[in-house]
Amino acid sequence: MASLSRLTRLQRITLILFLIVALNRLMSSTVGYSLLGGDLFTVFLVVFLVLSSLTLVWPLMRRVLGRVKKRSG
Repeated sequence: MASLSRLTRLQRITLILFLIVALNRLMSSTVGYSLLGGDLFTVFLVVFLVLSSLTLVWPLMRRVLGRVKKRSG
């Protein structure tokens, strides 16, 4: 549980949505019923995955652009 405290709020929401979508798929395949609004959870998961990837990529892009500026300047 200590590793969960290191996650950002956006990463925690993405993890929770992933677990809900996985549970929904499992329930749908075994029982035949899915959670109310299950597809909406999938849409939210995709949105939060995109946001999470942007928050991870942005610092890397800044670092790369900073190195390019140093070389050109």
